[in-house]
Amino acid sequence: MTDVQENDRPKSETTKTHKRPARSRRWVVVVLALLVLGVAGQQIWTLRLWEGLNREEAAVLTVDSRLAALESALTNQHQMRQEIEVLRQALQQERNLLQLDRIEERLDTGWQLWVATGDSKVLVNALKEGQSVLANDPTSAAQALRLAMARDQSEIKSQHMTDLRESVEQLDGVIASIIQLPLVQDRRLPQAESAPLETSVLSPADTLMDKARRVVAGLADELWQSIRGMVRVQRLDQAETALIAPEQRVFLQQGLRLLLLDARHALLQRNTAIYQQTLSQARVWIEKYYDASNNLVKTDLSILQRLSGLNIEPAAVSLEATRAALATARAAISGEPLQVSDSQVLDVTSQSETKAKGVSE
Repeated sequence: MTDVQENDRPKSETTKTHKRPARSRRWVVVVLALLVLGVAGQQIWTLRLWEGLNREEAAVLTVDSRLAALESALTNQHQMRQEIEVLRQALQQERNLLQLDRIEERLDTGWQLWVATGDSKVLVNALKEGQSVLANDPTSAAQALRLAMARDQSEIKSQHMTDLRESVEQLDGVIASIIQLPLVQDRRLPQAESAPLETSVLSPADTLMDKARRVVAGLADELWQSIRGMVRVQRLDQAETALIAPEQRVFLQQGLRLLLLDARHALLQRNTAIYQQTLSQARVWIEKYYDASNNLVKTDLSILQRLSGLNIEPAAVSLEATRAALATARAAISGEPLQVSDSQVLDVTSQSETKAKGVSE
């Protein structure tokens, strides 16, 4: 029994010893498997992490490219806005310059019509239209131009403007009536009216003394009439009335007609010196050679007197303030320096001199 037991012990011990290495190997395999799985999981997690980082980096790059595209688009839009603003300002500048050119053209047209015909309606309407156009412009240059146009308009209305058409018609009427004007000698040599002879019928009751008184009275009356016809009373403070021969009447009429035609031509040309000189000479001739008591002569003299009082100078209506304001407004809009002409400088100096003379007087 003992031998059997002894033989059994080593077998159990050997089985135990064989079982222990097998278990340890299993644990080693399990640990290695776990290690392999851990390493594999770590690699897989690392790969996924890298893939996520790459995707995020690609997304960041995409976002950066989009932001760069947006920034470039915004820059282009800003440049486009600036260009559009520059174009808008250029168009507004051209529009304002064109508006000023139209106002100046209308003023020039009205001025030329006034110089040619003496009609100031077109010029006044041009000033009114210019003021209405500039009413909505808030710039200082436009408002200064509007005030200058208002001053020129009030100045034109305050002056007595010359209507050339009416004046020329009146001169033509005087020229046509020259042939009908009576001379001075036509008034100074009236036809003597023959007084009817009174036949004195003597009544039979008259005495010889009465007859003698009547004869003496008749002789004295005839003597007085004869003396009265030989004596002429005249004022010495007035010039002697000129008399001309009948054959010289045509030459006088032609000379007077030529004077008035020269005055008509000077009126159309706005030549004040020749106009006033010819009208004054025509008035002197009419007063000297024609009958001043005649109604037609009085009418012609009054017409010539009124025509002599007209102011036909083109400078009577001065638009220098409006023109200077136009030049200032154009320079302010275009940005160019204001150019002052020599004529404007001379006008300013002459106006200052006249003002100084007026103050001194």
